[in-house]
Order: sequence, then C-alpha cells, then structure tokens
Amino acid sequence: MYKTMYITGYKPYELNIFNETAKEVTYLKKFIAHKLTGYIEDGLEWVLIQGHLGIELWAAECVIDLKSVYPDLKLGVITPFENHTEKWNDTNLLRYQHVIGQADYVNAIYQRPYEGPHQFQAGDQFMLDHTDITVLIYDEEQEASPKFFKRKLVDFTEKTNYTCDIVTFDEITSFINDLQWSEEI
Repeated sequence: MYKTMYITGYKPYELNIFNETAKEVTYLKKFIAHKLTGYIEDGLEWVLIQGHLGIELWAAECVIDLKSVYPDLKLGVITPFENHTEKWNDTNLLRYQHVIGQADYVNAIYQRPYEGPHQFQAGDQFMLDHTDITVLIYDEEQEASPKFFKRKLVDFTEKTNYTCDIVTFDEITSFINDLQWSEEI
C-alpha cells in the first residue's frame, strides 16, 4: 500500500500538444484518473507534483476532480524554486493558479528564484525521498526531458526499497482503445 505518490512525465510540447482542448489531453487525463483511482482504492492519500506543465498539471487537475469521490485525497505542489511560472503565458498561469488554489499543501524547496539546474535535481530527489511510489509517464521511443528523471528513478529504486510505475505509450494506447471501444457500444 502506497500512501504518497509523485506523478510526472512529459511537457505538452514534448507530446506535440499545443492546446489544452486537444482530444489527446482529454484521453491522457482519463488515463491518469483511471491510474490514480486504482492507487486511491488501495490506500493512496497524497499525490505530489512539482508543478510542471503537462502530465503533472493534468494529474493535479485529475486529483482535484477525484476529490469529489475521494474527499480524503490530498494534493501537494512542491516546486523546485519560487516563481517557477514567471515565464508562462496567461492561460497556463490561470490553470496553475486554479491548481494551487485547490491544493492541500504548496511550498518550494528553494525559497528563492531560479539559480541553476541543481534546483531541479533537488526537486526530483525531494520527491523520491518523500513519496512511496512514482508514476512516470515515459516511453523509451520518445526521449525527452523525463529521461533524466528516469535515470535517477531507476538508480534510486535499485539502491532502495522504492517503487516505480513507468507507464509506456503502449499502456496508454491500450487504455484509450478500450475506452473508445466501450464508448461505441
């Protein structure tokens, strides 16, 4: 049983998604909600993110929606540094502010603005040290920014008793195909 989860993965542009209303976002969020529900029913209490665009914010939105069914579920947003959204456009800022407004815990590891990549590395390590499981949406066929975290995650799991659930595109595609098939019936 896992009490705390970190969920992360691709940024939208790494998936060629440039609009939040794209059908791919809808399907990804349905997949994430399905994945989270299984863990919640097994005792998951907290979902943590670092506040990155893409998988992390979509997961946070799923947690917010799932709270109506699972009111004890908690969302934590722990950014690597303060003001990490300062270069985001207004649309993304509004979505982020909505998530922050609904989160149960919000903080930054470094209580100062961006200084260097070490802050992202510290954020990743914090998540590994303070959760029981990581769900990483990542596929070897499409390398992108999550590849760096994946290396750290695999090393960490080999040295500790930590658990990870690495979700590939095959798993997501299978879920979407099943979903589309059931919607046709």
